Amino acid sequence: MRKLNITAAVVLMAASAFAQQLPFSSQYYTNMFVTNPAFTGTTDEHTRAFITHRSQWIGVAGGPQTSYLTLDGPIEAKNIGLGLKLYSDVTDITSRMGAFANYSYKLKINDDNNLFIGLAAGILNNRIDFSKAVVRDVDDPFLFTESQSKTVFSADFGLGYTWKRLQVGFAVPQVLGNRIKYKNNLGENSYYNLSRHYQGSIKYVFDVVKEKEITAYPLIFVRAAKGAPVQYDVNAVLDWKKMGWVGVTYHSNYAVAASIGLRYKNLAVGYAYDFGIGKVKKYTGSSSEFLLSYTFGGNSHRAEEPAVVTRTETKDTMTEMMLAKLKAQSDSNQAQTERLKAELQKLKNGGGASSSSNSESLTENLMRTASSNDFVDENGMSMGTGYYVVIGSFSSKDNANKFKEANVIKGYSQTNVIQNHKTKVYYVYVMKAESQKDGEAEQAKYKNEYPDVWLQKLE
Repeated sequence: MRKLNITAAVVLMAASAFAQQLPFSSQYYTNMFVTNPAFTGTTDEHTRAFITHRSQWIGVAGGPQTSYLTLDGPIEAKNIGLGLKLYSDVTDITSRMGAFANYSYKLKINDDNNLFIGLAAGILNNRIDFSKAVVRDVDDPFLFTESQSKTVFSADFGLGYTWKRLQVGFAVPQVLGNRIKYKNNLGENSYYNLSRHYQGSIKYVFDVVKEKEITAYPLIFVRAAKGAPVQYDVNAVLDWKKMGWVGVTYHSNYAVAASIGLRYKNLAVGYAYDFGIGKVKKYTGSSSEFLLSYTFGGNSHRAEEPAVVTRTETKDTMTEMMLAKLKAQSDSNQAQTERLKAELQKLKNGGGASSSSNSESLTENLMRTASSNDFVDENGMSMGTGYYVVIGSFSSKDNANKFKEANVIKGYSQTNVIQNHKTKVYYVYVMKAESQKDGEAEQAKYKNEYPDVWLQKLE
């Protein structure tokens, strides 16, 4: 009977450990690459660092304690994202520590459709410490006399797809399905399986107040593994880029989580609290999760705005807008002047269209040509080939973005900003054509409003 009880206890412990093989979270939507390596370096054009800590089942002895340290960001013009993920996950007498390097590659299908392929590879250290176990018979031969620690290689695989503001992901953590071997006091082998998991996500972002960069999005996340019930989360998040976010998450058959985050310049802090639901709430206690993040190289997201707008302030605001517009126009003229000087010098030197493909050159009809490898979009990804109808160029990214937003408000919804990362000049274009004929036809439409409009051919 004693052996039967111990065996049952070990089985229950293994089942509990299996359920906790992948660390749990209520704020993963802020840092999706921890759930899917395909999203490494895709969320922001700058490098981001995250520290998170989750205390699950507070008040329950041995409840899970999970900590993360992550770092990820894109490589401009290479369509590559790189990341590092370190974590510790402790549940009662079992603990896991992992260190993974993440890689993602963006396959650009067209302007609206992108496919992401991701891989995470690293090591997992699994430890069982029976010195922490509370047992009645410490001499039972079925127990381990010493702590046992095993380190194995592990890998995660992921795919991601984006269409405009739709994001779909699929990942297979622990894709290798490794088996870890332990021995008890009798020399008998026991095994801990790193079960292959399957995870899927779907998210769509809506504009709430576009000019203030306030968005909202639902996010559905599903987890499945052999021998375990399917779990799913339903998230609803309201995000204000300059200030922070609020979110609500339903964890199926477990809890409802409320979360809030605040942003200041490049720093962000977040907190989530899980409210237990159903029959399990009396046994699980509460759960809390803290998050701290920092964006390297990003500009301050916080803008100072007057609380009350008077007539005088309105007049001052209009003056500032006029000055900003004049500055943007001056910046554009300066950038174009510098570019035209360079093109004129090439013509004097006998360059022209025969110049190197790695720099901009002129065709006979003054259409500018350059290599697509020299240009990146607003996310730092390389541009596709084609004919871009350009209405302005800027040395300042802020001025280029202001010019873009002004044209979007006018109704030119396809207006975007690209950069020649060699000359550091930003170009604002209103549309892209696949042929020169179509490009010239579109160019003619904007000639009256923008006399200096030109075609930028990327090849």
